[in-house]
Amino acid sequence: MNLTDEQKRMYDGEYGPGMQKAISMLVEYGNVWDADRMARVNSAHVALWSEIEWLAEMLEGVEQIRVPLATVHPGNCAASRFGRAMGLREKFCQREAKALSEKLGLLVPKGFVPVLSCTPFLVGNVPTPGSVFSWGGSEGICAANSIFGARGNRDAFPAALASAITGVTPDMLLLKKQNRYGQLLVKLEDLDLERFTLADYGALGNYIGGVAKFKNVVVDGVPNTVSFDQLKHFTAPMPTSGAVAICHVVGVTPEAPTVEEALGHKKPEEAIKVGKKQFRESWESLHTATKDDVEVVFFGCPHLSINELRELARLLEGKKKADSVRLFVCTTEQIYTIAKSMGCTDIIEQAGGLMVRDSCIMLFPYPELVVPVTNAATNSAKAASYQARAGIKIQYGSTESCINAAIIGKWGG
Repeated sequence: MNLTDEQKRMYDGEYGPGMQKAISMLVEYGNVWDADRMARVNSAHVALWSEIEWLAEMLEGVEQIRVPLATVHPGNCAASRFGRAMGLREKFCQREAKALSEKLGLLVPKGFVPVLSCTPFLVGNVPTPGSVFSWGGSEGICAANSIFGARGNRDAFPAALASAITGVTPDMLLLKKQNRYGQLLVKLEDLDLERFTLADYGALGNYIGGVAKFKNVVVDGVPNTVSFDQLKHFTAPMPTSGAVAICHVVGVTPEAPTVEEALGHKKPEEAIKVGKKQFRESWESLHTATKDDVEVVFFGCPHLSINELRELARLLEGKKKADSVRLFVCTTEQIYTIAKSMGCTDIIEQAGGLMVRDSCIMLFPYPELVVPVTNAATNSAKAASYQARAGIKIQYGSTESCINAAIIGKWGG
């Protein structure tokens, strides 16, 4: 790989062992994909999932990270101050909270911003079209490439950390224009998308991701009135049911003004039609519960926007959840503050909802609950897929259906 003089100094260890380790990792990463140079990174997003000893090694001798902006992903629910209120075992919460505090103690002084969100674009880390990012977190990567038109690969969190430290990433794969064109063309038919809920869009995205696998996707047929939150729920499950890192929505996303431009004026490698049959198939794969009882209802995978919180408050106003149900609502501290000023959080909390901030609900540690849970309800296709793999039976449906379940304690009543 052709390194600049400054990058060679990093590689030779002139800026300390942490910087040297980071650039060495990126050189090896780039060599695998035949990258010939590094590209400047505009933003990074890292997680707290690595062992603290390794984080300390990576940051040894690093005074300040070189990327202009680097944010931090949420940790385990048990690490937050809401772990015990969610019913998790106290010792587990203490251990996770201590680890979180120690890791943030390493990262924040170096310049990392602890937004603790899986949706950094909602809290200040907003990628612009054509800018380069290195983010961990599959949902954020797909959204940044697709909705915002920024350029980034499906980097693992260690690669994102190395890019945050050095300010560079290998110039390869989806950073290059010719590699961003669509390979799978999806034509939607016989679907009333104007009436689609967030959960409907999630089920649709879940199906497309499963078919696409690693391919770049072009979707034709989504109305240009689609909301940002609908796009967020649409793209979020694609990297979960498949490994999609970019989805062009014709007439909506920056690189897809037309089908032809999204495909790079070439024929797609594959073209499929998706209608009611495929939509129903996906929905049923997410809805795994076999009985109507609901023990947990959760929202916030990805973290909720202000509009989503406002809708929850509208549905819950003047109502109370059933005593048998735990209602978890996950967002960021920053969005929570705005929602509180609007009165939304008061309504949700008075209804019995727990406003969980700065945590990842997707991989909720069910085995660590004091009182076991087997059935949950959600409007998140991404979380439904993950939690079903963990053995939790999921009632999957619209925001309104989930709220109704929280109020009466049963699905579909």
